[in-house]
Amino acid sequence: MKLLKELLEFFRFFVNTPQEAKKIVVYSEHEGYYSYFEGLIEELIGRYQQTISYVTSDVDDPVLKTSDPRIKAFYINHSLAFFMLFVRCEVFLMTLMELNQYHIKRSIYPVHYVYVFHAMASTHMMCKAGAYDYYDSLLCVGPHQIAEIRKYEELYGVPRKQLIKAGYYRLERIYSAYRKYVANAPGVPQKLTILIAPSWGPKNVLESCGESLVELLLNNGYDVIVRPHPETIRRSRQLIDALANRFGRHQNFTLEESVATDDSLIESDILICDCSGVALEYAFGTERPVLFLDVPYKIQNKNYKELNIEPLELLVRSEIGIVVSPERLESIPEVIMKLIDKQMEYKKKIIQLREKYVYNCGESSRIGAEHVIGLLQSSHMHIENSSAGDTGLVDQEERKSS
Repeated sequence: MKLLKELLEFFRFFVNTPQEAKKIVVYSEHEGYYSYFEGLIEELIGRYQQTISYVTSDVDDPVLKTSDPRIKAFYINHSLAFFMLFVRCEVFLMTLMELNQYHIKRSIYPVHYVYVFHAMASTHMMCKAGAYDYYDSLLCVGPHQIAEIRKYEELYGVPRKQLIKAGYYRLERIYSAYRKYVANAPGVPQKLTILIAPSWGPKNVLESCGESLVELLLNNGYDVIVRPHPETIRRSRQLIDALANRFGRHQNFTLEESVATDDSLIESDILICDCSGVALEYAFGTERPVLFLDVPYKIQNKNYKELNIEPLELLVRSEIGIVVSPERLESIPEVIMKLIDKQMEYKKKIIQLREKYVYNCGESSRIGAEHVIGLLQSSHMHIENSSAGDTGLVDQEERKSS
């Protein structure tokens, strides 16, 4: 049934959907990625009255059931590589790294590819080298990403991309939701809620000491939420099943396999993490500290030190929380109480770091949408000039960047 649905969706996109509705295409890997596009989409269809085509590889993505006439939603999964090769649009928005590096290629048509960051972290350690090489513009979270991308371009001689000082909508969403949560909170909770939300990859928190950590926290009377990374769920199903089998019946344990909502980030009192980007989202979004377990870093680019720039996710760890060795798990309850006691001190530092490392809080969707609309207008002008015999291209380097 899924294959038949996909074939029908493929036909509907290429044959039955007018080109006007395909000027802007968004691709989402699964439902959890909508939160990175949400503000941008709302700005485009609201303020600018644009119609977008939303392509998802998740057959259960709620967007497929939208009734909004300005969102044309399509399910494309197994035929994605073929779809990408022949898609004809003006602007394509994605969170998928390594475009054109493997089976997902750029279109044979002239498409402007915009990368939407789905993490606040740096671009050079936890991402493979060349992850952004084939994008035309990037909606950057903060100055650290621009410095890293520019240094990489200089070192490796790759073409300069348009780097937009956009900000980060997902952070804004968490921040807004947390403000509402605090305003409506019933009072001081009787017990603390601890969220474990590590990165994916070998030796992450769950793989290194997951069961021991959960057992320790439950034995100390905490409510415990385990929120695995989607890639951990996909790649390490046995690990997730083992946690569910061992702790699933415990009344204070919750296994959260969907990242579609931010509820657990907002409602938990302390986050336990490694060097995942979610630590930055949690700290900068809720202004609360993080407990970091010092497991091996997820290094996707072994040459990241060539840039001589320390990754943000490592640079700020000791400023937004406390780093604990996994060999000293028994100290975690004591560290949790220390973080709670010094929460206001951490809050002041976190606010300063957010102002330093995140662009335009509250304005990212507006800035991103302005960039997309500018690209559409430039595309139309180029078509008109080309038909009149002018083939010159205007350099739009970092336009609408602030």
